[in-house]
Amino acid sequence: MRRSARPARAATRLLVAPRQRLAPLIDASADTETDADTRLRVDWCLEGATPHTLSDTSPPEAWQALTRLAASHPVTLLLAADAVSHFHLAAPRGLKRREWPLLLETVTSEAVDQLHLNPLQRGRGHLELIALPRAELAAWRAWARRLGLAPTGWSCAFLALPRPATPDQITTLDDGSHRLCLGLAAPVAPGAPEARQWLAWPRDWPLPPAWRERDCQVVDGNIDTGPDTDAHGDTGQPRQHDGERGDGDGDGERDDDERQDGGEAAAAQARLRSLTWLADQPPAALPFADDSGARRQGITWQPQRRTRWLAGAIALLALLDASLWLATSWREDAATSQRQAAALAARFVGPPPADARAALASRADAIDALAQRNRQLSEALATATAQLAATPWQLSRLAVSGNRATLAWRYPEPPAPVVLNRARQALATLGEAQWQALPGELSLNLPLAADTPEPKP
Repeated sequence: MRRSARPARAATRLLVAPRQRLAPLIDASADTETDADTRLRVDWCLEGATPHTLSDTSPPEAWQALTRLAASHPVTLLLAADAVSHFHLAAPRGLKRREWPLLLETVTSEAVDQLHLNPLQRGRGHLELIALPRAELAAWRAWARRLGLAPTGWSCAFLALPRPATPDQITTLDDGSHRLCLGLAAPVAPGAPEARQWLAWPRDWPLPPAWRERDCQVVDGNIDTGPDTDAHGDTGQPRQHDGERGDGDGDGERDDDERQDGGEAAAAQARLRSLTWLADQPPAALPFADDSGARRQGITWQPQRRTRWLAGAIALLALLDASLWLATSWREDAATSQRQAAALAARFVGPPPADARAALASRADAIDALAQRNRQLSEALATATAQLAATPWQLSRLAVSGNRATLAWRYPEPPAPVVLNRARQALATLGEAQWQALPGELSLNLPLAADTPEPKP
């Protein structure tokens, strides 16, 4: 049998879009499940078909019909667009998948190790990611399984928006609660394409100025946020006709109720239009888990055999380098010690100089002369101290210069001439003492032994 060369047609997907932004809290340990646990308000449709809505008030047969469709079609959970995060960042070359959370630490306050990251675009110097808390994604998957849907992937409406032609344009989709906008910005790295920007903005609010100034392309053909709102979301002031002006509070409350009912109806119509458009232009499905490599939860990582071998080789090379450095340092230290020892030995080893005896004799004479001078000075100082011991005179200065020594004494108060004469007589055996009135000292000059050269080491 001849096999056709045409590729097999992909199975029609079943899109299930919960209205709730956050996943319901389900007790996994409970034996039974309740309608409040699983039967939320959801919209569903087959690709290319009309959307349907189910809630906790829908009959069980409607939920059973959805379960039967899920058994024969792959299910994609279409999560709320404002529940996901989008990043288009500059990335260094060679960045590993396990290192992606580290790249997000500077741009988000979320716990990056708890995010489920899926690449949308990856090239040289840039990386585009869609992120969702891992626990949130697991909770939605558990909810769908308890409902009997067994989803094979998940997505959001942003992935279906067409890329604008220029940075001056944006494409928008009103999902009933938010206006989803896709725009372009400058490339995050040289050679990278223009960065994509996502914005989920409340549908009743005017768009930020940076987005409102661009040309708006509505992908579903219509944006209806009320009678006073233009295509860019610029809400004007409420208009009040003369016939509607009244003084009663009941009229005002009735107008508010009518306005609220009209807003809810417009939001429901916008969601229906967005789901119809998404059924014709379904977004790509993303996997619940990453099976492309040895990646663990968060940023933990288990090294492979080759990586362990490389780590061992690096450690061995580091050890060899340290050994070579130690050997080289030891050799240099040994050579330096040898040079210092040789220089020290050269000072003491060898023949004595020719004038060694004369230098030694001169040094001995100088030492003897110094000893004699010190002895004379000590004897003179002892004699003067003994002569003036019974008087208030105190030694105030002792100076030696060459072969002459100067001793000076002070009296506690200006001495009388009689006191000065008695002190001169007491010191007469040593020499003639002179009174110096300006410093108030009685000084005595003593001759010492003749000058001799100071001994040199």
